[in-house]
Amino acid sequence: MQNLKLILNVIPTYLFYLLPIFLITGPLFSDLTIIIISLLFLIQLSIKKNFKIITNKFFIIFISFCVLITINSLFSDDIRLSTLSSSFYFRFGLFALAVYYLLEKDYSILFVLKNVFLFIIIILFFDTLVQFFYGKNILGFENNNTSNFRITSFFGNDEVLGSYVARFFPFIMSLIFFHKYKKKKEINKFFLSPFIIIIFVTVFLSGERTAFFLLLISSFLIFLSCSDIKKHFVISFFVSVIIIFLISSFNPSVKKRMFDTVITQLNLLNPSERVVIFSKTYEGHYKIALNMFKEKPILGHGVKIFRVYCAKPENFVSDVACTTHPHNIYMQFLSETGIIGFLYLISFFVFITYVVTRNIFSRILKNNKLLTDHEACLLIFYFVTLFPFAPSGNFFNNWLSIIYYFPAGFLIYLNKNTLIKNEL
Repeated sequence: MQNLKLILNVIPTYLFYLLPIFLITGPLFSDLTIIIISLLFLIQLSIKKNFKIITNKFFIIFISFCVLITINSLFSDDIRLSTLSSSFYFRFGLFALAVYYLLEKDYSILFVLKNVFLFIIIILFFDTLVQFFYGKNILGFENNNTSNFRITSFFGNDEVLGSYVARFFPFIMSLIFFHKYKKKKEINKFFLSPFIIIIFVTVFLSGERTAFFLLLISSFLIFLSCSDIKKHFVISFFVSVIIIFLISSFNPSVKKRMFDTVITQLNLLNPSERVVIFSKTYEGHYKIALNMFKEKPILGHGVKIFRVYCAKPENFVSDVACTTHPHNIYMQFLSETGIIGFLYLISFFVFITYVVTRNIFSRILKNNKLLTDHEACLLIFYFVTLFPFAPSGNFFNNWLSIIYYFPAGFLIYLNKNTLIKNEL
């Protein structure tokens, strides 16, 4: 019995701590981790014969979405490909509930998680500098993308360093503020400014323009939402701008990747051609997605069917338009899950936008806190992660899905225990 308790209680907690590290190695270990955590969670519920937790309103809505995409897959052009993703998508919801279950027993695991993330960010920063100056990271990984400037650090050939850091930044800030909230201690502001500078420099050096854009948005929203650290955010931002300016001045490859290419792709300097949406390649993806939506507007073509649809000669748009996904999650939902699936996504984003905006205006105009700083940062994480006006990865990709759902258990916990329950 003692061994069983160890397995059911200790192992999920330590796997939760290790998950941010496993995400750096790729989707295999991270996906296996959430499966193990979810299975141990179900076993624990079965032993205690207490399934009340699965009646949580978030989980019920999530399961209805899983049913929808599974039905869509059964009517898709490639049932096997589509159902492989949709049939087991429920594991992410179980993982979120499992994390909420852990937090209900001991919320202090978030303090350890905060330290894990801080350690990871610092290591990634120094390794990024090593790869930037010497061409290889400390493990000898080189970036083989010679046509574009990219730094990938421990991610190897996966060009997601900036995405990882930028997307998790608001969540890490939420953990920092949560620690302050529970321990009733002031944040170490001598640490906070260097940490923010490290975030900006790492994301900029990654060469990921979308990640840098999302980082700017999240930083601006955190600045407006969290009054206690405004001064440190301003200082950190201006120091980061100076460092970025110096890097761009002495390294033409960085400047070309982060600034010049953007101007060229948008046709901003070519008055004879119209401005395009992000680039001609992305615009081609969106045209295909809209064509798919027009054909099946209610339920869509099925998860992961974009690649199948665009590969058919009759659906040709341009030589660079066909790929595995539309590179925008809203376009992906319209094309693959139809208007019904799209409503799940857009409703959640609009609600998050409403709560974040309402909190900001209340602070500015009335000097009144509707949300604590850690609640505001957690919602900003979802605002930025689901931001519609930016290119994005495949929503149903295992790696990205884990990032989407990683803080979901914390969100459910806050909904049950703190101020956020008045908003959600």
